[in-house]
Amino acid sequence: MTSSADLPRVLLAGVRLTMGTAGLLAPGLVIRRLDIDPATQPGMRYPLRMFGIRTVLIGAELLTPDARRRGHAEQLAPVVHGSDTVAALLAWRRGDLPRRAGAMATAISAVNLVLSLVNLGARRRHPPRRLFRSR
Repeated sequence: MTSSADLPRVLLAGVRLTMGTAGLLAPGLVIRRLDIDPATQPGMRYPLRMFGIRTVLIGAELLTPDARRRGHAEQLAPVVHGSDTVAALLAWRRGDLPRRAGAMATAISAVNLVLSLVNLGARRRHPPRRLFRSR
């Protein structure tokens, strides 16, 4: 059962797994969602696949039963999503992404950043309990 303290972590993992899988397996779809023509920008598939595998792996880490690995992923999440938000905002402001796509990418990254920060706050208030006692 997932507690309310776990909800931000699970939501963030879901977003990461969904977006990462799309970037890894269907980069053309993601490119089109960014209002970029994959036929004129075929090189976009490469960084999207790199983004995809990174995102899938860190999303999976948030769901691992190993509390130490999960805690490490939770600590790194604000750094990852903060840098993603800044990169999306810069791409939007510089015109590297079309206006709507830049706003969408910035908003998604910012929501992920907020979820990661809320998750850290919840962890500090409600640390995970051990399932088994050490002897």
